Amino acid sequence: MGTFIRVITYLLAIVLPLAIILIEKYGLNFSELLYIFLARLCSIFNNNKKAKQLLMNLINKYPESYNGHRLLAQNYEKEGGMRKAIDEYVKAIDINKKDYDSYYKISELLVNLGKKDEAIQMLTNLIHNKPDYYNASKLLGGLLCEQENFKEAINVYMNALKYNDKESFEIYYNLGIALFELDEKDKAQDFFMRAYMLDGETLFLDGEDKYFESIKSLEKTVQV
Repeated sequence: MGTFIRVITYLLAIVLPLAIILIEKYGLNFSELLYIFLARLCSIFNNNKKAKQLLMNLINKYPESYNGHRLLAQNYEKEGGMRKAIDEYVKAIDINKKDYDSYYKISELLVNLGKKDEAIQMLTNLIHNKPDYYNASKLLGGLLCEQENFKEAINVYMNALKYNDKESFEIYYNLGIALFELDEKDKAQDFFMRAYMLDGETLFLDGEDKYFESIKSLEKTVQV
């Protein structure tokens, strides 16, 4: 125990002076950082109630605390308070217009609340500002397919492929679905096969049988 305390003391003796230098150099607010640190610590130990209280106190003291609003949004999300979480993510975006992750989180929460049209609008704006946001493209394409707006979904997926460094079996599979439903079976087969070559039958097992049936003959050809 004595050794442990000595190690912690030694580390603090090194870290704290460095922290103070960085705070002074970059003009950071020590009080705000302390609130954030304590709130994160409470979250780690699953004391969300205390974390939320700390964050609310922080925001009352520093209304423009970007990290405070972001963390409070995440806290509400854990509790299932989706509307309150959205409010806090919006406040975070007001402070940092390029907080694209918060745009995406709002979109997910809107979907969970059944407000899919609003989510589509939010995701469309997000991709316009950040076209390489892969998860946003995937979610938007899925929502458009649900509404049977397959042509627009194809545009979204094709745009996602331009910015995705690695081949995406999910995008290929979803493109196949959209093309299949537009009766462009040959093109659909091509994308289904690309998805199959990358991920096997995994995605097809959760989808409709007709999609996998469309490539069974091609599968046999590949195996030969």
